Amino acid sequence: MVDIARTNRTRNNSPDAILGFAGEGAAVLPRGCSPWPHTDPRGTFKLLIVDDEQEVHTLTRLVLKNYELEGRGLNLLSAYSGVGARQVLRDNPDIAVILLDVVMETEDSGLKLVRHIREELKNSKVRIILRTGQPGQAPELEVVAQYDINDYKAKTELTSQKLYTAVTSALRSWRDIQTIDSSRAGLRRIIDSSGPLFEGHSLRRFATGVLDELMDLAAHQDHDALLDGHPEPAGMSGLVALARGGEFVIEAGRGKYSGFQGRAVSAVVKDAAGSMVSKAGRMGCEFFFNNSFVSCIRGDEGQQILFLVRGGRRGISLDRDLIRIYMANVAMAYHNVNLNTEIIETQKEIIHTLGEVVETRCKETANHVLRVGKMAELLALRAGLSEDEATVLRVAAPMHDVGKVGVPDAILNKPGALTAEEYETIKAHTTIGWEILGKSDRRIIKSASLVAHQHHEHWDGSGYPGGLSGEEIHIFGRIVAIVDVFDAVINKRCYRDAKELSDVVGMLRYGRGTHFDPELVDVFLAHLTEFVAIVKAHPDHQEPRAEESVG
Repeated sequence: MVDIARTNRTRNNSPDAILGFAGEGAAVLPRGCSPWPHTDPRGTFKLLIVDDEQEVHTLTRLVLKNYELEGRGLNLLSAYSGVGARQVLRDNPDIAVILLDVVMETEDSGLKLVRHIREELKNSKVRIILRTGQPGQAPELEVVAQYDINDYKAKTELTSQKLYTAVTSALRSWRDIQTIDSSRAGLRRIIDSSGPLFEGHSLRRFATGVLDELMDLAAHQDHDALLDGHPEPAGMSGLVALARGGEFVIEAGRGKYSGFQGRAVSAVVKDAAGSMVSKAGRMGCEFFFNNSFVSCIRGDEGQQILFLVRGGRRGISLDRDLIRIYMANVAMAYHNVNLNTEIIETQKEIIHTLGEVVETRCKETANHVLRVGKMAELLALRAGLSEDEATVLRVAAPMHDVGKVGVPDAILNKPGALTAEEYETIKAHTTIGWEILGKSDRRIIKSASLVAHQHHEHWDGSGYPGGLSGEEIHIFGRIVAIVDVFDAVINKRCYRDAKELSDVVGMLRYGRGTHFDPELVDVFLAHLTEFVAIVKAHPDHQEPRAEESVG
């Protein structure tokens, strides 16, 4: 343990004497200094003076009053003991440099504070300059070996100019550590955020997610903001746009571009950035300009997504290499999203086509499956399901009767009443459909399998094939049970005429709590006009319009 004894400080009116400075010309201050403390916290580095003598604080402030490094001054903070310094450090975790006395309330207060900073606060970034008045009792080699300090100065050798130089060196070191740490954090963010890019989701969600991550990455790479202690740059804005009809249309906006969804980029971005956006779109490349970044990526079939991020008051001190790494991952993920979208659209088309085939065998219009899908989606939304769940159900619901491919035509199209044996045969379509579709691991197909299996289950357990009751029946099955019956009885079938709307409503009310989920019936009837509108929009005597097809 280093033996530290309290120093006997020289007391006179010389600035260098008060600070412990000595030597010819020691009192000469750096050009531009004045005897007034610098306390403006904006655009500054924080420097903490820890010493138990007021004169040391006063003269240190005098020396460093107009100090400036790369356009930044100092925000000088003071503590008069090791205990006081701990509180200041808790309140200011972004302090860059500490000028630390050794002997204060105890002989080793300063050294104990160093231990506290490095071991308890886990602060390895702050640069600590140890100033001692009696280096013989605090030997430099021993102190440097035992304590994580960054500079050691005996007050007898520390002139005003040397203090100025020591602070400059410490601040540059702290700034470089901040930059390295920020770059490391940026790489971690790229790794963490790149994984979700390759998950299957819609192009809209993909594009919006990339914009948010890009802006977040830019914010955390704003070194000026980090140096100021600000977590994000002020006034940052961004947008993502998709190429449609020969121009880029905004899909989502942030900051000053919020609320412009559906607008052409050319109508919104009209300043100098507009030409860069146009250039990036034509060339399919990226540019860094002023305090902004623009990138255009293209898919295999010529699809294009444009990203624009713009800095605010301080601009974007962006690490271009990190952004380029992230955007390279985005480009690869975009190919994956396009491929995934193509697979999903193919699934939808197959599902809809199979549904049409089944209904055609039944000598019924394929519009039945279209209406069931749309009404199932509407009821799901009105019942509080998410938009994503409702979309899946809309695509899956048309497959509810796919198992009828295993039922003979004579039974499917029999105009009269079915025998008990024939009824058992037709009931088997639920199990057949479940078996046909159940082998897939795809979400949509699995949902279609579930609907095919459960859409004839009854709320009171009297349905088939499993005799499930209540919430044992998946909500997809409960929803399709209602809309399938509604559409079946309000439209003409080969074995009966269409029923009046009042009769159909009566059937639903009669089946409430027995055949159907009572809460879903209430929701359906509360929005009856919307469901009737779907039926009217797609009557049986018309082929489904291309723009109305599922998917």
